[in-house]
Amino acid sequence: MLKKLLPAVIIIAALVIAVMLRQLRPEAEQNEPQQLAVVVDAVTVVVQDAAIVVASQGTVEPRTRTNLVSEVSGQVVSVSPAFVAGGFFRKGDVLLQLDDLDYRAAVSRAEAAVAAARSQLELERGQGDVAQREWDRMSESERARIRARELYLRKPQMAEAVARLESAEADLEQARTDLSKTTIIAPYDGLVSAKNTDIGQYVTTGAAIAETFAVDYAEVRLPIPEGKIAFLDLPAATSNFAGNGDLANAPEVDLVSRIGSRDYHWTGNLTRTEGVLDTRTRVLFSVVQVEDPYNLYDNGDGWSREPLRIGTYVTASIKGKVLEDVVVLPRYTLQANNVIWTADTEGRLRPKDVDVLTINGDDVYISGGLENGDRVILTRLENPLNGALVQVNTMESSGLSLQALQ
Repeated sequence: MLKKLLPAVIIIAALVIAVMLRQLRPEAEQNEPQQLAVVVDAVTVVVQDAAIVVASQGTVEPRTRTNLVSEVSGQVVSVSPAFVAGGFFRKGDVLLQLDDLDYRAAVSRAEAAVAAARSQLELERGQGDVAQREWDRMSESERARIRARELYLRKPQMAEAVARLESAEADLEQARTDLSKTTIIAPYDGLVSAKNTDIGQYVTTGAAIAETFAVDYAEVRLPIPEGKIAFLDLPAATSNFAGNGDLANAPEVDLVSRIGSRDYHWTGNLTRTEGVLDTRTRVLFSVVQVEDPYNLYDNGDGWSREPLRIGTYVTASIKGKVLEDVVVLPRYTLQANNVIWTADTEGRLRPKDVDVLTINGDDVYISGGLENGDRVILTRLENPLNGALVQVNTMESSGLSLQALQ
C-alpha cells in the first residue's frame, strides 16, 4: 500500500508547495516606460533675400586659333626665337622669313614694264595730239575721204596703251604683294602651339607652317541647364551683334581648377550665349571671357596669378539673380514629397510641406512653408516619426548656403 500511495502523496505535496509559493511571492513594481530623446542638430530659419550661384564646367579654349600657311614658295632663311612650340609673340613680330631673291627680281621686271607702258602711253598721246591738229586743218572734202576717223586720231591706240599701263601696274602690285608674303608676320599677340617647318626647309604655296592661337583673352564654353536660365542675368541675344558684349554689365564667373594639391581661381565674365538650346541635352551654352590668361600684360597685381593655360578643365560658379524671401537649406534636408522635418517648441518632430523654388547643387531654395524661427532638423534620421521626442542643438543661420553645417 505504501508503494502505491507514495507517488500520489509526492504530487499532492508539490501542488501544495506551489500554491504556497505563489501566494507568498512579492508584488512586482509597475514602472512607466521612458521615451529616450534623440540628440539632433537643427538650424533656426531666417527668411531673407539670397543670391543664387549656378555651377557648370568646361574647358579653356583660345578665342582665335589659326593655321598659318605659306602663300608663296621659297626656302626658309630665318626664323624668330619665338617660333618654337610654346613660344609667345606680339602682333607684328616677324615669325619666319623666306628667300625673296626671285620675288625682288619679279618686282624689278614689273617696275620696268610699268615704265615702258607709261612711256608708250605718252607717245600715243603725243601722236594723238598731232593727228588732232592735222584733222582740224583739213577741209571737209579731205575729211570725207578718211573713212576711219577714230583710227586716224589714234584713239584706239591710246586706249590700248592705257590698258597696257593698267595691266603692268597690276602686275607690279601682285609682284610687290608676293614679295611681302615672303615675310610671315604675326597677326595678333599669341602663342605657337605647333610648328611644321624650320630654317633651311623649302615650303610650297599652301604648305602649313605652324598652328597659333591668340592670348589676349581666352574663352570657356559652359553648359547651362534649361531650368537654371531663369535665375541668371544672361546677355541679350542682340548683344552678340556688338562683338564680345559689355564686360562691365556681364555676370561675373569664378573659375576653379585643381593643380597639384591646390585650387586656383580666375575671374571671368559671361559675355554671350550661343542663342540655341541643345535639343538633346536641353542646355544653353554660354561663353565666358577671361582677360590675359597667360599674364602677359601688366594688370596691376604683380603678375602673381597662375596662368590659365589653354586646355585646362575648370569648374565655374556663375553669379545669378537675388531671390527674394527665400530660405536656403542643405539639399539633404528635403525629404520625399517636399517635406522638411522640424522641431516644435516642445522638442518633438513635426513634418512641414514646403514650396521648392529650385535645387542648386547642394542647396535647396524654399519659397514657402517655413517661417522665421522654425527649427529645421539637420541630422539625418533614418525613420523619423511625427511627434517623436528629440533633444535639439540649435545653430544660427544667415539664410545662405548651409553646406558648412553638414
